[in-house]
Amino acid sequence: MSARYKPIRWNPFKQRYDLVLWVGIILYLVCFVGYTVITYPTQNLNTTLIRAFGTLALLLLHVILIVGPVCRLNKAFLPILYNRRHLGVSLFLIAATHGILSVLWFHGSGNEHPLISLFTANLHYNSFQYFPFQPLGFVALVILAIMAFTSHGFWLSYLHPKFWKAMHMLVYVAYALVIMHVALGIIQYEKSPVLVVLLFTGLLVVSVLHLLAALKENRIDDQQIPPAENDWQFVCNVNDIEEDRAKIAVIDKERIAVFKYNGKLSAVHNVCKHQLGPLGEGKVIDGCVTCPWHGYQYRPEDGCAPPPFTEKLATYALELRDNDVYINVTANPEGTFVEPLIIADAQATNPKKVPFFIGWSGQNASKLLWPAGIAALLLLVLLIGTAFVLASRQQRISTYQINYDQVKEIEGWLTIQPVPMLTVIDGKDGNGNPMYTSILLIDALKFGANKTVDKVLAGTNTRYVKIKGYASHDYIGCGGIEDSAKNCEPKCVQCLTGTTQFPLFEIENGTYSFTASSPPVSNPELQLSAGFETALKGQIIDPKCYFGAMNPGEGAPHQSCAVRCISGGIMPVLKFTNNTRPGFAVLVDKNGKPINNQVLQYVSMSVEITGQLATFNNWKVLFVDDGGIHQQ
Repeated sequence: MSARYKPIRWNPFKQRYDLVLWVGIILYLVCFVGYTVITYPTQNLNTTLIRAFGTLALLLLHVILIVGPVCRLNKAFLPILYNRRHLGVSLFLIAATHGILSVLWFHGSGNEHPLISLFTANLHYNSFQYFPFQPLGFVALVILAIMAFTSHGFWLSYLHPKFWKAMHMLVYVAYALVIMHVALGIIQYEKSPVLVVLLFTGLLVVSVLHLLAALKENRIDDQQIPPAENDWQFVCNVNDIEEDRAKIAVIDKERIAVFKYNGKLSAVHNVCKHQLGPLGEGKVIDGCVTCPWHGYQYRPEDGCAPPPFTEKLATYALELRDNDVYINVTANPEGTFVEPLIIADAQATNPKKVPFFIGWSGQNASKLLWPAGIAALLLLVLLIGTAFVLASRQQRISTYQINYDQVKEIEGWLTIQPVPMLTVIDGKDGNGNPMYTSILLIDALKFGANKTVDKVLAGTNTRYVKIKGYASHDYIGCGGIEDSAKNCEPKCVQCLTGTTQFPLFEIENGTYSFTASSPPVSNPELQLSAGFETALKGQIIDPKCYFGAMNPGEGAPHQSCAVRCISGGIMPVLKFTNNTRPGFAVLVDKNGKPINNQVLQYVSMSVEITGQLATFNNWKVLFVDDGGIHQQ
């Protein structure tokens, strides 16, 4: 509201506020994404965007929660509070982008609707360590959405300020959910302590500032005043009230603002009808009590907002006894006119030229805005600095990629037992005999290749074919390093699978990607070796994501996606430690049949699996005993 009683919409201060805010947002995203693309070129862009928007949303949520108590502790920062609604809406847009990307990335393109998968992919609701963290983020996002969509003044009026304010206090519920979402999710995967330190530092700062602000407010409510006599309560000496300002009186835990203006005194209820702001900290401007938060105005003599506005405040009668101000403890109905108490001319004082910020006014003194300007500059520095810190300290993910830019054609012997594979010739041994490598086959999206391969084989055990599709490869490569425990790098495909070929191949277009071909040799080695009973400890992963489609393909952040892939038919693989290096074993049941449904509840968890361990060329195959999977 302005002095001319005109509704205010997008004023110059709001425009500058939003400009600074979105410059900071854009700078954060550019710095985070740019640094990651340059330093971690193998990281999937979608993963980078999820991390960038997620960390930015977390940072802005802390800023929003800090603004309130900071302004209660120091009124110089009130300009930041004035347009906090736009800060909240911006937070929702960023968090929604993070949420949409995450849901589509981890839960989309599978055998279940993404929103259903969000709540059913991980059902460990009775476990703290493996608790489904993604639904926590979803509920927090719903709360932020409700707050963003009801932040407009229409909803404030329609829902009533007290209900509206109570509903917007759900931001603290959203904050608690977000903290748990991060703590039970990405922090479980990160090895650097930076994110943990930043998260709990933010939690500590928010908590301490709210505690200090609460202590300051309690001192006002707990002030010692003489008891009321005959319904009249002593307030203060008239000279204790600054001109055009107020003195707060507390009656039955209700705050009353006693204003001194133009040689008169009037008392109104302290709570603004807009967003329950503290009117007693405001100022009389152009004959109206002006709220320090958003500039809403009321006439002091009757508590009514000037037309066309209809808000009303309760008013109180005053008395002056030997320069002491007394207030009647009984409130008048809202909007009741009370004749202002006239102060003697000698008692009237000239108002101090103390600047007062009004967001809709274009005449705010520059010294009113410099604290907010410094805060804005610090916010920009914080955003840029945090972007570089988080981007540089994020957990480096696998160097595997599935190259979707190039359709590759490979040929070899197609089999479906123990799992869909293509066995190819991979060089010759010292005697000139061919050496064989088997490559895991999967279908497009989050589906296994069993049905496709079964159609191509048409009842036969093996068939020599050419296949078109997309190959998984190591971005860095082995660099000529020999396959030995001493020299082999863990990131090298040759070390992980015993081959210079790629570990996995995605079929481009179902059965249409296969063509028959003539085998270069007869009687290839396509038999499983004899197995032996063993127990392996590790983590169940889906190989498509782990070997390049969606890094990181392991741990708590990827659990839901791995469930979607394995439930869609992609063969489960156990990643275990073998002589300090990761080893991999394809999992099937004791009869060599798919075991996908039986392992879903153990995906991405630390497990011990017992069974018969055999080899199929370069791949280990574990025939799992009945009841042979145990959570560690």
